[in-house]
Amino acid sequence: MKSKPFLLYPVVLFLFIFLVDKIFLLPIFHDEFLQAGNSVFYFQRKELAKRLLADKEASEKNLALVFGDSRSYPFSELGIPEPYRKNWTLYNFSSPQGIPMNSYIQLKKLLDMGIKPEFVILSLSPEAFDDNKGFILSPFLRMGCDKECLDIVWKDIPIKEKWNFFLDKVFVIRSLELNLSLFSSRLKRGKLREYKSAYNEEFQLINYTKGEYLMYGVQSNPIEKIKKDTVRIGSLYMSSYTPGTSQIPYVEAFLDLAQKNQIKTLVLWPKVYGDYYKYFEKFHIKEVWWEPMEVLAKSYGAHTLNWNKEGTCDLFNDASHQSAFCFIDQMKEIWVNYAER
Repeated sequence: MKSKPFLLYPVVLFLFIFLVDKIFLLPIFHDEFLQAGNSVFYFQRKELAKRLLADKEASEKNLALVFGDSRSYPFSELGIPEPYRKNWTLYNFSSPQGIPMNSYIQLKKLLDMGIKPEFVILSLSPEAFDDNKGFILSPFLRMGCDKECLDIVWKDIPIKEKWNFFLDKVFVIRSLELNLSLFSSRLKRGKLREYKSAYNEEFQLINYTKGEYLMYGVQSNPIEKIKKDTVRIGSLYMSSYTPGTSQIPYVEAFLDLAQKNQIKTLVLWPKVYGDYYKYFEKFHIKEVWWEPMEVLAKSYGAHTLNWNKEGTCDLFNDASHQSAFCFIDQMKEIWVNYAER
């Protein structure tokens, strides 16, 4: 039988790619490798915890903490109404696609560091509870969950996401989700140092205050633009909806932790644009998701607040996020009715 070395070419190519991929195991790609958006936020939240620990004012005033996803970005100390503001400081740990697993891990770590808030806001979104949407879980597993965290949450990770996580370990570049266009742009401009926080403008903007992100306050977008965005995110998040089980234990764990530490807690459902809320009505989100959340929260002595109702601010940046202009009155509502109660 004649030798056919060309049959080995695919194997050699695979081994070569596999070895080159291991370059991305170097610490430079994991300790601090800021691309844009998600990676910047998740890195900043770790830095924010260090800043909070070193903040003397936080130990002298009442401390409020915010947890959740991007719908909670604009919660800011600036929104605490007078005369309460002088007695409070607020740190915002909400994260991109910040699922309840992430909120629980953040609160647990802060308490383990000796940081004890007087009041916490846990913001919940129904999209985070659909286990079939793996892309919602992915940012947390890649950027917000270390080995200690994995030991806690692994049993509740859906099988499909465990497989994806395994592939991220085998092919490391997957876990980085390397943005080639951003790399090319920075390379052409001689700005590769922007992968480091000290030179990254997006990081500096977020890190300037106490975690809040007020970009959603710059405008209330035209209705036509918001309606187009409604179609986009409706097809992305709500083409189907199946409430899963992976996140519920971490809502309960968060509430249990807050109750044991005598922390006043508000569980909040932020408002979405009316046309997008129609997707929620299609899948009876209020009945199958929010009402059970209310029952669970109240069983641990927490308050609940649903802003998806008449009379709540109707200014929106996009279909999924209210304008930060809304949060002035909403922060007043929270402080008068819940934080100071």
